Amino acid sequence: MKQEYIGQKIIHLSRKIDRVLGKNFSQYGLSIIQGRIISFVYRESPKGDIFQKDIEERFNIRGSSVTSVLNLMESRGILKRISAEEDGRCKKILLMDKGNELYDAVHKELIDMENLLSSGLTKEEESILMELLDKLAKTVDDSFS
Repeated sequence: MKQEYIGQKIIHLSRKIDRVLGKNFSQYGLSIIQGRIISFVYRESPKGDIFQKDIEERFNIRGSSVTSVLNLMESRGILKRISAEEDGRCKKILLMDKGNELYDAVHKELIDMENLLSSGLTKEEESILMELLDKLAKTVDDSFS
């Protein structure tokens, strides 16, 4: 019998999801992370200012990687960074009109993927899966923090 590993299954599923989203986002000229950033900034901005650090934490990626992505998105007119009034070193991230227009398409792709993933699960199974994934994430965080 073939040995199965939790991490391997999670990575395998994650790559499948990324391939589909990458293909779908590319029709809008976006990478997966650009699409996710647009969605995050759009949804979270009404709750308060969004800074680069928020994106780093939300997506668990290094500051240098976020800087590169934001530079590209800013050069394409998707978003802009402006100095925060309280601390000029911190840059607030705001979607420009182009970013707001892209949000609808990005959001649809993300919702379609969520619906696909949950379509074969009962509400109870979905709830259990979410609990188990949270538990695994906490175990990893606790072990390596």
